[in-house]
Amino acid sequence: MVEKTRHLSKRVDYIDLLRVLALGSVISFHYLFSGISKGKIDSLSPTPLYEISKYGYLGVELFFLISGFVILYSTNRTPVEFIKRRFLRLYPMFWIAIIFIFLVTNLPFWEKSGPDLNKALLNLTMIPTAFGGEWVDRAHWFLLRELQFYLFIVIMLFLGLGKKLPQIFPVWAMILCFWNLLNLPHFEIWYFSGYFALISGGAIIYCVREWGWTRIRAIGLLASYICAVDTRMATVNWLNSHRNTQYSALIIGAIITFLYLLLLLTLNKRVSSIKLKWAGLAGAITYPLFLIHGRVGGVLLQNLGTDSNKYFIYPAVLIVLIYSAYLALKIEKKVLNLRPFRALAR
Repeated sequence: MVEKTRHLSKRVDYIDLLRVLALGSVISFHYLFSGISKGKIDSLSPTPLYEISKYGYLGVELFFLISGFVILYSTNRTPVEFIKRRFLRLYPMFWIAIIFIFLVTNLPFWEKSGPDLNKALLNLTMIPTAFGGEWVDRAHWFLLRELQFYLFIVIMLFLGLGKKLPQIFPVWAMILCFWNLLNLPHFEIWYFSGYFALISGGAIIYCVREWGWTRIRAIGLLASYICAVDTRMATVNWLNSHRNTQYSALIIGAIITFLYLLLLLTLNKRVSSIKLKWAGLAGAITYPLFLIHGRVGGVLLQNLGTDSNKYFIYPAVLIVLIYSAYLALKIEKKVLNLRPFRALAR
């Protein structure tokens, strides 16, 4: 029996606001903590937000929750249609961003040159590590996980299980929970990781929003949450040894709890019906801004920032990058109007 969708509007402006929050957290982590702690931005000293911003990396966890939430919008189509739409959604903008990063970071007046042409070209695949290469920006690892997630969806669609995904995600969340709590080997399979628990949690919350609570959804969501909290808190020792600081497992657990609560607010009709004219554009800008903020922003802060101007340079760099991301959207629109991409979109 096909479940009837309770909500007619597919666009949820609140989700775009969560994207902005997630990216803001990640940017604060890279600019106010990570770049300074690793010595990549040695022209600036820590700000009073240094100890708070070190938890900003958890914005990626929110991105994973959102990915799970929105993916079921796209599964009511053939595998080939899904692949084409995901390709058009990710790759043209990614190519624009890589070209932008290469050009800006290799300007002759910077202290250090950017990636060479071979490295940049290899990154155009979005999977440079599969060919023995390195990321132009290490923050782009998130996209590899997205591709792995989409591969899972494609396999489900090819098997004719697309309509079963609302049942598959809760079951998979329960498997993940027990697998991780029992500390069973992952066999280097990403689908056993806590990140996939977050994706499953987002998908389950979407199902609850559309079709209501069931016992399996409630249990699956709880399993997803337990697995996400457990696996994120378990990274504390690794974080402490790799980031030259001390993290609190309790704070990490509390933030993950907060992120789940934020997404659960989509079950509230008032929250889901929030309409903001600028939310769609803000949400769209998060992708190109995510792609360019790390490498380009780091270069600008390192070469132009000083302790005397740091409270000016941070917002100035952010404004420049937001405008650059906006221009990237304009360029992407023209690229997608080219004949090969128009043909692919049919």
